[in-house]
Amino acid sequence: MARKNKVPEFMQMAKELKKNASRYAASEAVKFFKDSFVNGGFTDEAFQKWQQTNNPLAGKHTMYNSGNTMRSIKKKSVTMQKVVVIADSRHAAIHNEGGYIVVTEKMKKYFWAKYYEFVGGVTTNKRGAVSLNKKNVSLGKKAMFCMAMALKPVGSKIKIPQHQFMGKSKVLMKNFDQWFGEVVKNQIEPQFNDNSVKIELRNV
Repeated sequence: MARKNKVPEFMQMAKELKKNASRYAASEAVKFFKDSFVNGGFTDEAFQKWQQTNNPLAGKHTMYNSGNTMRSIKKKSVTMQKVVVIADSRHAAIHNEGGYIVVTEKMKKYFWAKYYEFVGGVTTNKRGAVSLNKKNVSLGKKAMFCMAMALKPVGSKIKIPQHQFMGKSKVLMKNFDQWFGEVVKNQIEPQFNDNSVKIELRNV
């Protein structure tokens, strides 16, 4: 005599699935957005590579100098209804969206200070001439950039190009759907006593 299938606790399973799905979505979103800095671009429907910066202070990789913006990406709130992920570093919004910043007196003082710092680091040879080594060339480029920034008049605007690292992403949502479908399949199928009961995932 064939065994009857037991009735799974679908309501309880659904509640747990929603709770776990929210946690997974939050963690994966944070990781996905941080990966933008590693990959050098943002992935929505396809990968969108960042434009390389000409700023000699930016380091070898665009947006990956100090790492402050990347580290500022975190979960703000996680509920079964909504997941909120933010980047709360000082310049996160302007880099993610692009736009303009206004030159201030404080900004000018900062760049003058950096200019003198870089100039002071330049080394000379025994005859007192500036050595044209790799370090000095790099310091010279940084010093000239800082001087150009320091000479900008107060109130003028500097364009900041967009380097999007977070936002809506079709690839990320597809990853969520795939994960959720696999979890449903793996949790529901074992609830039946009939091995022939299989859940087929479609369009995920």
